[in-house]
Amino acid sequence: MSEFININPEPHVKSHQGNAVNFGVPVSYVEAKTNHKPDYGRDMLDYGNPAYNQIDARKNAYLLSKLSNNLDSEGKIVLYNLLKTGKLFARDAYDGSSTLENLYRIINEPRLTFLDPKDIVKETIKTLADPYIITQNFGYIPESITAGTDFVNFAKGHTCPAASIEFDLADRKPAEFVRYIEGLTSPQRSVKTEIKYSDLLPDRLEAMKVMIEQKTDFKFLGWDSAEVTIRPDENAYLRAKIQEDYRVPNSRSMIDVLMQSAFMELGSRGTYDSLTDERSRDTGDGRGLNQFEIAFVESIVDGESQKVPIVYMELDDEATKILRYTFSPETTKKHLTDALDKGHNIITGFLTNIDDYGNVITPDGHEIMLTGYEYDRSGKLWFKYNDTDDGDYFAPSWLEADKFIPTIHHANVPVSVLNEGLA
Repeated sequence: MSEFININPEPHVKSHQGNAVNFGVPVSYVEAKTNHKPDYGRDMLDYGNPAYNQIDARKNAYLLSKLSNNLDSEGKIVLYNLLKTGKLFARDAYDGSSTLENLYRIINEPRLTFLDPKDIVKETIKTLADPYIITQNFGYIPESITAGTDFVNFAKGHTCPAASIEFDLADRKPAEFVRYIEGLTSPQRSVKTEIKYSDLLPDRLEAMKVMIEQKTDFKFLGWDSAEVTIRPDENAYLRAKIQEDYRVPNSRSMIDVLMQSAFMELGSRGTYDSLTDERSRDTGDGRGLNQFEIAFVESIVDGESQKVPIVYMELDDEATKILRYTFSPETTKKHLTDALDKGHNIITGFLTNIDDYGNVITPDGHEIMLTGYEYDRSGKLWFKYNDTDDGDYFAPSWLEADKFIPTIHHANVPVSVLNEGLA
């Protein structure tokens, strides 16, 4: 929260395509590196995390040692930094498992034979150490691979909502993030989670109806909950293997491929294809997810957030003009800052190409993840955000709130924030 103290920020703003354009990095975001050789036994004994007192030190020292033996020197440093930040001992997974235990399972339990467990672990811990490296950039594939196939060779991708949900999981729930990776790279090629029907909709039968309409793979557990199975599309594994062996700079990692595919499948009713990075055209525009599908996926992945999709503007039928806003700028600002104050990251969709008169030049939209906010010395509010489609810029960016709010089309806001506004 100290990045904006005593500085005048220059925003990392958006071009009309929705890409970040760097007019000067607003904050210093240089991660301190260490050449300290990890001594897991000593460092664990010195570790001051209160949660650590509840776990078995010898067991975790053993798991750390085994994990470290499967990493190169860079991986060992990243693992050590995760140890010092406390993320390795986080137990925020749905099943109560820790980050460390799930990483160990990737190494010690059967994996899909065409993916290297060491590569999986290294990419996973790098993402946990800095979730801002997550990208939706599709990447290029060598012609020797694409010849005679259905692969599309382009850099930009269409998975901004899925990549944002991936970011949120890595940022807020490291153990659950690794549990997903462990399941998706296992022979089962899936991960299971339990949800409450009330996490989707207040009415139980309506919640079941929505899951059926979304073609969700779920099992009835009782009158209050269901078990949902989440899996990528079949082509995701071929795509992940290509990214493992032929990844170009600034494109998706193998785990980005699997996580984003899994969330796109869940939201698109099983119509997403990792070879084209699009969904079937009979379900919409053949690209990403709409605001209701995004909220559905978020509710499955993080039901505790209790978020609902709020549409902040009404467009004409041709999507060429903003007719009205459903909330005042101050109310919208309060929704977002209150949600951030409660520790939520907020997926926010905005129009990327409108003029000063509310005319929509092209009906292009993009989703980013709001992660914080600050006021500058003049009292102006700035939103901190992550954009998974900002090329080679892998750090937080900033938007001036007063300029950004009129472009917001929708955002997934916790019910608790909305209820407080009605009180």
